[in-house]
Amino acid sequence: MRFMKLGSTGRFSSTVSIALSLTAPICFCQAAITSTPAPSQAASAAQASLKPSDLLHPALSEVSQTIVELNISRWKAPGEVRAAAQQNVDSIQRDLNGTLPGLLAAADATPASVSAVFPVYRNIDALYDVLLRVSQTADLAAPQNEAASIESALAKLESARGDLGNAILSTSKSNEAEVVKLRTAMQQAAAARTVAPPKTIIVNDGPATPTSTTRHKKKPAAPSSGVTSSGSTQPQP
Repeated sequence: MRFMKLGSTGRFSSTVSIALSLTAPICFCQAAITSTPAPSQAASAAQASLKPSDLLHPALSEVSQTIVELNISRWKAPGEVRAAAQQNVDSIQRDLNGTLPGLLAAADATPASVSAVFPVYRNIDALYDVLLRVSQTADLAAPQNEAASIESALAKLESARGDLGNAILSTSKSNEAEVVKLRTAMQQAAAARTVAPPKTIIVNDGPATPTSTTRHKKKPAAPSSGVTSSGSTQPQP
């Protein structure tokens, strides 16, 4: 929704309170995560396969080019409103040139890590809030071409933010599925180790059959002593 531009600074003064409420300083580390519509499975898989910088680069490039071309000093607004808008634009530039590149580098290095990609999403969400404030102020005070360019950049940044959120969601679901699969395999392996070993059955077929026959030797006969059964002694030859 666009507000009607006012032709003079005097008539604009009635809207100062609205404009000032839109230009409060914003800290990029205090952004609330907004919900995004769930994409189809094919689109979600395609987004998850891209690096965060691939998803965000077109939108961030347009945002950067748009704010560089702004001439806030010529906006038809009181000085404090223009100053607040310029502060917001400066904070966007600092984020695009300083904070965000480091976050993107870490996320691109490990795109499957939710903990590495999520800070980028949080930063983009805060960046969107600041640019939204600049856009709302531009609707009231900026030339039509500048207001339109900010609105276009804002729309592209919102779309990129949604794509990044969907990619994080898809990656998170994939990681959870892998964890569940690994946990199930570990539980099955542990259950297999606790099964009692099979009992050993011994079959008793009786005494073992000797493999060889023992031969018993006969005792030799006792030598004759010359005494007869009658007790007499026979003469020796």
